[in-house]
Amino acid sequence: MTCVGTVTVRAAYGFSSVMQRWLSPAREQWELAPYERVSPQLQERLCYTAIQTGSYQKAALLASCWGTTISDDLVHSQVQSIGLQVHQQVTPAPRGAPKNEAPFSLVIMLDGWMVRERGPQWAAPPDCQDPQRVAWHEVKSWVIYRLDHRAETAWGRGALTQKKVVACPPGIDVLEFGAAVQKEALRCGMARAQEVFVVVDGAVWLWSLIEDRFSGTTQTLDFYHASQRLWELAHYLYANDAEAARVFVEPLLHQLRHGESSRVITRLEEILPKTSLQDDSAHDDSADPQLQYFLTSGP
Repeated sequence: MTCVGTVTVRAAYGFSSVMQRWLSPAREQWELAPYERVSPQLQERLCYTAIQTGSYQKAALLASCWGTTISDDLVHSQVQSIGLQVHQQVTPAPRGAPKNEAPFSLVIMLDGWMVRERGPQWAAPPDCQDPQRVAWHEVKSWVIYRLDHRAETAWGRGALTQKKVVACPPGIDVLEFGAAVQKEALRCGMARAQEVFVVVDGAVWLWSLIEDRFSGTTQTLDFYHASQRLWELAHYLYANDAEAARVFVEPLLHQLRHGESSRVITRLEEILPKTSLQDDSAHDDSADPQLQYFLTSGP
């Protein structure tokens, strides 16, 4: 199947005594994989059209304008085939350090964020009752940069002159995500860095991933997420006193920012028994997630 329709070709096929395998020289010259019935040019055009239109059906419809009658299932299989090939490509890490490379430290930041996608009933008719037109899925992503690439804007805001930002599609397995991050970190020079910092939030799966792929690195809790949790705890403990909440949380934030996380943990451990010993009938578990966040965050 080609961009101008179906072409029938008679080509020799046999065993090569030199290469010690069965082959068809014509198919290899045309860069056709074994049993492949779609030309590389048509495959490329179908994948490009499917990406631009966002629909396998539309890509199949446009293919008929080129003179190729093709099903949307075949378009889907071609896109999946190319995507798998790209995903399996491995870019070799540079051999050895570049000449005159200055010592550097590497920072790896990992997090997940939600993306809005079409739901299973996106195209439901108007008379459908409560259709699920929208679905939210988590995208796992990471940012890698060197400490010497930090800078400031004219207004004093932090910035990075160079960084590597990568994201994995929703539904990817945690093990696959960890392998992808490690591979990218090695390309960015992780093996040559004097020190590697891994910054994450308090999610348990992230700490497990670090132990699996980045053991021996300096591991730290993301200050943004940590401060957000501390403020939530402060507003819970002092629900009707904003000033008391501020007095409670500001010393803890100062300690976190200056590397005194052990003092924060000690303070929270003092609070936990007090909240747990309340009368069961009046006990509110709202504080427990915030306390456990810090008590369990980290390897």
